[in-house]
Amino acid sequence: MTTLSAPQQSELEKPVTRFVYFVEFHFLSTTVYLSSLMQNMTWGGHEWIGLGAIGNVTPIDQKQGTSSQSLTFQLNMSASELLAVGVGSVEEYRGRDAKLYFCPLDEQFRMVGTPVVCWRGTMDTMVSSISGKQGEATGTISLKCETSAYGLKRRVNLRINAAQQKQRHPTDTGFDFLTKLIADPGVWISVKFQRQ
Repeated sequence: MTTLSAPQQSELEKPVTRFVYFVEFHFLSTTVYLSSLMQNMTWGGHEWIGLGAIGNVTPIDQKQGTSSQSLTFQLNMSASELLAVGVGSVEEYRGRDAKLYFCPLDEQFRMVGTPVVCWRGTMDTMVSSISGKQGEATGTISLKCETSAYGLKRRVNLRINAAQQKQRHPTDTGFDFLTKLIADPGVWISVKFQRQ
């Protein structure tokens, strides 16, 4: 659960609430810093790019426990920082860190206190799509991020070596030659070549 300071909590209890989200994506080649403001902002020693109305985040559901809570970050394709990553290799983003910070703003749109981490996880899938009629089409990049609990749902790949096979079936020697076959592959002649 996110813990806010007393001034931040009192700001959120007012009838009109202003707030900002900061998103930090740790891509393989670079780290991208984005905010929900309409202008760029410097915070934490970084320049946060203000995407304003061209970005969207699915609602955050804070629950206690180990259930996996995914978030989907949606950006208009005009955000060129992510477009190149979206059409590139999956190694650039998959399994890499993503953080979402939250901070309330006062009446002059200044941050109240230091932004707090309200969600953290890893980037999983990125989908680029175009919707709308010709001439009015808009493109969207959707980056789905999962919490660390998501990895607990995945089953471990089953890889067996000779020692594991002999523990289960002591008389089976089928895996004894596996290492030699992988290290020294034999050349097989095709049936078509043999007929010549």
